[in-house]
Amino acid sequence: MSESLRLVKRIWAFIRREPLDDDLEDELAAHLQFAIDDNIAKGMTPTEARRIALISIGGMDQARYKHREARGFMTLDIFKQDFKYTLRTLWNDPSFTVVAVLILALAIGANIAVFSVVNTLLLRPLPFPNAHELVWIAPPPTKCGMSCATYSTDAYDEFRINSRSYQDVTGYFAFSGADNLSLNLGGAPLPATSIDVIQNFFQVLGVQAQMGRVLPPWSFCRTPGGNDSSTLTQTLWARHST
Repeated sequence: MSESLRLVKRIWAFIRREPLDDDLEDELAAHLQFAIDDNIAKGMTPTEARRIALISIGGMDQARYKHREARGFMTLDIFKQDFKYTLRTLWNDPSFTVVAVLILALAIGANIAVFSVVNTLLLRPLPFPNAHELVWIAPPPTKCGMSCATYSTDAYDEFRINSRSYQDVTGYFAFSGADNLSLNLGGAPLPATSIDVIQNFFQVLGVQAQMGRVLPPWSFCRTPGGNDSSTLTQTLWARHST
């Protein structure tokens, strides 16, 4: 018999477990009765004849287990029994069920949140061309954590001039807060979040503007009375362009 056909028969036996169990009980009962009658014919008492017959069979429960193991999937049978027992336990103790569901929901939510962060920062590549070539330059860790993982502009200029290991170096101001500026688009001022960047920021990342252009280097040269230049995100543009 091929493995495929044996697998199909096992699956079919698992689905039709109850009818097959009924046939098994009838077969075991008939076999046991035949053995008892044979022992009585040999001169044994009915009690002794039944005991010897059960010994010769190996026990009714053992025979059932061996038959079910040979015809189906015992792992699935055990899982089904455990699942039914779990449902009965939860149904009979509602307070425990509520606590268990809440704990499970909190655990799943925490795992999802952690995975989202790990996936965004570590697993999923950055949305830039040749993202595998980008590196983040930071000083050695200190007790103040990320607050001290910064460089002054003078240190940046010196590092960029003297660097021989990188194609280019850029930077940004790491301590921008939410809604740290207001946009005046002709109506009421709109709160927005901005991040100050160095003039070659977009060029180093390889980012191109969907409309218009990113900040060119000359736009960082301020003139008296001039305005700062900025690049808008697609979300902000779509929200307020109409």
